[in-house]
Amino acid sequence: MRKKVRVLFFILFLLVDSASAQIAENFNDGDFTLNPVWTGEDSAFIVNTGLQLQSNKTIANSTFYLSSANELATSSVWEFWIRLAFNPSSANYVDAFLISSSSDLTLSSTTGYFVRIGNTDDEISLYRKDSDGTIKKIIDGVNGILNKSNNVLKIKITRETQHQWTLFRDATGTGSSFIKEGDAIDSSYTTSSYFGFLIRQSSAGFFQRHFFDDISVKEYVRDETPPEIISAIAVSSNTLDLLFNEPVDEISSQNPALYFVNNGIGMPVSAILDDANPALVHLSFDKTFTNSIQFALMINAVKDVSGNAISNATTTFSFYTPQQYDVLIDELFPDPNPQIGLPLFKFLELKNVTSFPINLKGWKLIDGSSTAILPSFNLLPDSFVIVCATNSASFYNSYGATIGVANFPSMNISGATIILRSPENKTIHAVQYEIATYKNDLKKEGGWTLEMIDTKNPCGGRGNWKASTDPIGGTPGKRNSV
Repeated sequence: MRKKVRVLFFILFLLVDSASAQIAENFNDGDFTLNPVWTGEDSAFIVNTGLQLQSNKTIANSTFYLSSANELATSSVWEFWIRLAFNPSSANYVDAFLISSSSDLTLSSTTGYFVRIGNTDDEISLYRKDSDGTIKKIIDGVNGILNKSNNVLKIKITRETQHQWTLFRDATGTGSSFIKEGDAIDSSYTTSSYFGFLIRQSSAGFFQRHFFDDISVKEYVRDETPPEIISAIAVSSNTLDLLFNEPVDEISSQNPALYFVNNGIGMPVSAILDDANPALVHLSFDKTFTNSIQFALMINAVKDVSGNAISNATTTFSFYTPQQYDVLIDELFPDPNPQIGLPLFKFLELKNVTSFPINLKGWKLIDGSSTAILPSFNLLPDSFVIVCATNSASFYNSYGATIGVANFPSMNISGATIILRSPENKTIHAVQYEIATYKNDLKKEGGWTLEMIDTKNPCGGRGNWKASTDPIGGTPGKRNSV
């Protein structure tokens, strides 16, 4: 009896899964011929070591495809990750067929809808293809989006019950920052047989440079939940960054009348939706926030992209003007070689020793003639952030909050002075070190960090520093070992 129940549950699971997702493919099995089955020119594709579908055709002026059965056509949502490791052109692009009447995407008689990623205008647009071979653009994406040598994207398309199409792109490739390219109504085709990718390439410079992953085709479920507030952070004495849990509508989110701050501040003079993150709104006020006082921000009628409006929501925030020694440079890694356990990249660590969150936007790290400007980052009370060069950040993300910056201090092995300054050019902390600061003949040869011993004594000089005692060579993102 127990075996029969398990079999019945498995059958029900398959039915539910089939109903909720026509295609769910991440290539983690290392194969594209099973689960689901993809058809086309098999030799033109591989699943690479990163478990992504990758083009593999090395013939110039060629067109090739891969498709998989898909019957969802109306009230559906399509989503996929794509990387084009080149700057697209009229002879180098990808057509992602959402709806296709045939498995062969090259046939002129194939009908359906596809998203073209690339072409002359370096855009992402939605097209309809008719049986006589003609194509019609129904959503015209923003020109120039793909005008770079490496394009990593998450694409999402929805089709609601009334045949309204909406096209979204996320240039971060994460699926957390979708921006709407546009919408349109078209009901020409309401059935589908296949989903797939059609690739057009011109020369050897474009061979094996198309990558695909995380493909999903499923039924569309309308969003009926209003946006929620994640955080409100005072970036300066009269500006506030408001972050929602989802992208918000361009019109309502940029209406200053929908925001209000108590304690005599009132409405903002401007509300601007962030260019890169459609869930982030920048508010500017003509009155200044009183230092160390808690304020309440009230938001009403701001909508998400589905039209759901937030109703009389309230969140709190405070502004604090950092003073000297409020943020400390409390760990340095000037010599990562030889490798003990940490990545082979230099870093330094900042610690907030106050009871207020401090935003680091516009702060400077100065090392001789080199100056690094920190981005917006909310450093919470009694917390740390790792700061390193931009190309090193991915190696330290697993250790804790990490900021990658251009012009990261050179941090000479023999010694240097590093200065941390606020946007007002106030020196918050400065550290001078040299080889003798390690106080250990073995560890001064490299691979170990220098750690501040007592953060309550930031003026203690070299006597307040020594080599880390942590087995991996340092403590990035956490309390110092010494």
